[in-house]
Amino acid sequence: MLLTRADGPLADALREAGADVDAVALTHTVPVAFPRLPQGATWLVLTSPTAVAVLLDQGYDPRSLGHSVAAVGPATRRALADAGVEVALTPETSSDAESLAAAFPPGTGSVLIPGSALARPVLADALRAKGWHVDAVPTYTTEPLAGLPEDLRDSWDRGDYDAVVLMAGSGVRALVTLLGAPPDRTRVVTFGRPSAAVAQAQGLQVAAVAPTQDGTGLVAALGSIFGKEL
Repeated sequence: MLLTRADGPLADALREAGADVDAVALTHTVPVAFPRLPQGATWLVLTSPTAVAVLLDQGYDPRSLGHSVAAVGPATRRALADAGVEVALTPETSSDAESLAAAFPPGTGSVLIPGSALARPVLADALRAKGWHVDAVPTYTTEPLAGLPEDLRDSWDRGDYDAVVLMAGSGVRALVTLLGAPPDRTRVVTFGRPSAAVAQAQGLQVAAVAPTQDGTGLVAALGSIFGKEL
């Protein structure tokens, strides 16, 4: 497997399931300048562990930004828990903007969404439709790496990988830019429906989609292709 994220819990989960994993990030996070975030919103909504990390790096205490905190999925919830932040709302189904929007209650207060400059407007638009005043603030963006190790490119071109796991739309675009389309034998697995949509728009055939943003969801997606033993 080629996992397009640096080594860590996801790679470990795949290895525990029996996969041989090369974990290589194709993108890097670039903080962007943003105005001082207002404190005391009714809800603080975070849609990735990176969004949590950027807030902490900039010296923000998430608990001061919103009276209640919502997370898009288990990985974001875990990042917040590690920072001592209690999460009041996480969707029970898929870990994506649509599921979080569906789980969100209607209201008339304020919602602060600090996150990626590349984020789709789906969540903000859906919460506005439910009556909330939404302030979506870009705090970082994601860019492809300048280059990759030659041995990775050689393995890719030879078709050594049974599958490639794509974590986000930015990673999909980075893959196509840096390595090109997958060889015929390499299955494409995405970390959610938004990533799958970007992959399909790039002309890639998606074999499976992880239902949740964690190792369990990723192993389930790959298991649907290769069986219980990866």
